Amino acid sequence: MAPYRGDVLRARAVLASTLVGGILAFTGAGLVGSAQAGQPTVVGGQEADTGEFGFVASVLDAERYRQAGAFQAQYCVASLTSPTTLVTAAHCLIDQGNGQALDPKDLLIGFGSNLRSPNLRTIAVADYRVHPDYRIKTSNQDLAVLYLAQPVLDYPTISPPLGADVAAFTAPGTSAQVVGWGNTRTRGDRFPPDLQVGNVEVFPAAACGGGKGYAVNNVSFDGFTRRQANPRTMLCAAGANPAGGIIDACQGDSGGPLTVGTGDARRLIGVVSWGQKCASRMPGVYTRITAESDFLIDAGVLADRAPILPPRLDVSAPTSTRVRVKVTAPQDGTRVDAFAVTATNTATGETFSCTSAPRPGKRTRACFLDGVAPGVPLSIEAISGNDAGNSPVSQPVQFTP
Repeated sequence: MAPYRGDVLRARAVLASTLVGGILAFTGAGLVGSAQAGQPTVVGGQEADTGEFGFVASVLDAERYRQAGAFQAQYCVASLTSPTTLVTAAHCLIDQGNGQALDPKDLLIGFGSNLRSPNLRTIAVADYRVHPDYRIKTSNQDLAVLYLAQPVLDYPTISPPLGADVAAFTAPGTSAQVVGWGNTRTRGDRFPPDLQVGNVEVFPAAACGGGKGYAVNNVSFDGFTRRQANPRTMLCAAGANPAGGIIDACQGDSGGPLTVGTGDARRLIGVVSWGQKCASRMPGVYTRITAESDFLIDAGVLADRAPILPPRLDVSAPTSTRVRVKVTAPQDGTRVDAFAVTATNTATGETFSCTSAPRPGKRTRACFLDGVAPGVPLSIEAISGNDAGNSPVSQPVQFTP
């Protein structure tokens, strides 16, 4: 694997970690770098439009800030999701050497696109919450939520997509943007004071856990295997310009946003996590925000609402009198606590039912319809639900055991 993308405190003095290419990366033995390092800018990017990316904030080492200012103190990036909450990478808050969590008092959040500007506003961090399943060795669930000591009301916020937009915004080939103050060079260090943006493309799961290659603008990239990347919780992306130059996040970009859309329709789909070198023939790896709705709801970033999309069904008959119904709730930005299945004998009207509950963080579970006679024609439907309500009813599946 590769190192995290947030580490060299701007060569800027190293605080405690070592990032690779704008995003923290890790090696097969574990992550390289600690929670405090970081700086590279987006390689192959350009200066960002401050009006379009006002929700992007810098994560600063408070002591370093007092000594040398924001440019030297910036080591990670975060996205404002409400007046008091920001989303960032877990590895920005956990020392990668000893696994210890940083003290919130050691952090500041900077608002403003230029790290050298005297108008940069800083706000203290009251607390933060790291994903409970975050693992340093695998970089799985590399996500955290920061809580500001006071609300920010004059900067825009960004939110994840909901409903059918989840699949549409994370589909292979979707154009996306990565933003940060990370290293802009693949060799050596160059950290810009101004926020940078790079245009990239979302890779298919086959190239982000399936080991398959993928091409962007006629530039061929290699893919990560399942031992390297988890396509359920990770998303891969990279870009290439017409001249063949590769666009990627780098050291110092860790925790920064991967977004899709423009203006008020811009949505957060990923958080810069790790990569193998910067702007190499391997894509950058991002935490897949659209797979983290349970954590984001628990952390107060998303509202708990009824499932938006109906579940999908896969029906089989393991025995002559038992029907197995596998129910899967699509990713739609909501939590799913339970499934209910109803089967109707289309000849007599007799009904059969069963319920199941997915494991925490999962969206699939099977239940069994018992006592169904062989040859009975069934029309099977299901719903998913939580405390806020139920999903629409699934498309019926016609099945005869």
